[in-house]
Amino acid sequence: MRPIGTLGAMAAGALAMYYLDPELGAQRRRLLAELVRSGLPRERRTQRQRLRAYHRITQADPQSDADLRDQIQTRLGRLVSHPGAIDVSVSDGVVRLGGRVLAKEREGLLEQVQQMPGVQKLVNAMTSLDDPQDMGRYREPHAADGDPVLPGEPQPAS
Repeated sequence: MRPIGTLGAMAAGALAMYYLDPELGAQRRRLLAELVRSGLPRERRTQRQRLRAYHRITQADPQSDADLRDQIQTRLGRLVSHPGAIDVSVSDGVVRLGGRVLAKEREGLLEQVQQMPGVQKLVNAMTSLDDPQDMGRYREPHAADGDPVLPGEPQPAS
C-alpha cells in the first residue's frame, strides 16, 4: 500500500471511532449535524457582513442635512408645546437637540426624532424643565457656560 493510502485509511478509521464512540459519539454527531445545517463559521460571518452592508452608515451631504433639520423643526410643533425653545443642528446625519424642553415631553421627542429617516445618531443637549411656567423664565445658555441662567442671577462675564 502507498503511504498516502495508508494515511487516508488511518484518518478514516480515527474519524469513524470519533463519531461512533458509544459515550460521546451521539453528542459529536449532533454538533456536526448542527454545523452542517447552519453553515460553517466563515460562511455565517460572510452572511452577517453582507447583511451589515445594507445598514452601513453613509456620509450625508449638506443639502440632506439641511432637509433633515427642516423636517425636524417642522415636526417639533406637533411634538412639544414650546418648539421655539429647541435648537436643532444636523451634521452628517448626527442630530443635536439643544435648548429647553418640558420633562414630560422629552422622551417622546427623542423617540420620534430618532426614528426619522436620515438620523444616524441623536445627541440630547436639552435642559429638561418640570414646570411649564419655567419655560419663559429661563434664557438661552451663555456661550461660556452650558447651564441655563435664571433672571436675577449674576450674569457670566463676556
